[in-house]
Amino acid sequence: MFRLLSDTEVALNELLVACRESVDHYQDAIKLVEQVDVANSFRDIAKRRKLFFTRLATAIRELGDLPSAPDPDKETSEMIMHHLGAALSPDYSEEALNQRISAEEHIKTLIDNTRATEINETGRTLLEDLSQHVEETIKTLSAIR
Repeated sequence: MFRLLSDTEVALNELLVACRESVDHYQDAIKLVEQVDVANSFRDIAKRRKLFFTRLATAIRELGDLPSAPDPDKETSEMIMHHLGAALSPDYSEEALNQRISAEEHIKTLIDNTRATEINETGRTLLEDLSQHVEETIKTLSAIR
């Protein structure tokens, strides 16, 4: 049986996929950067971001949908580009920081898009917590850049 997804289901799934992709990219970037403080920050951010996976997946399931997963081919091609960039750069840290800040800004936009849907109070609390985490992440990354 085919069922149309609500705007909230679509928005939450996009947000979950972006969060999962961000963790994958942080973990991959740890291997590419030479600055220890940058690698440690990436590791810490990824660890804290993972805590949102279950909450997002639960919110999606409560709406009657199944959580989506990132496209592995898309992620692999993006990571190959990052590895090429790192191979051609004497220190890839600044570029990696710029990429991660850009990804955080994208997640911020997805949070705002999700807030614009008819989401319940539990979902709003989740979005507020995630938004705060993203804001803190941007500040951390900007400070070490």
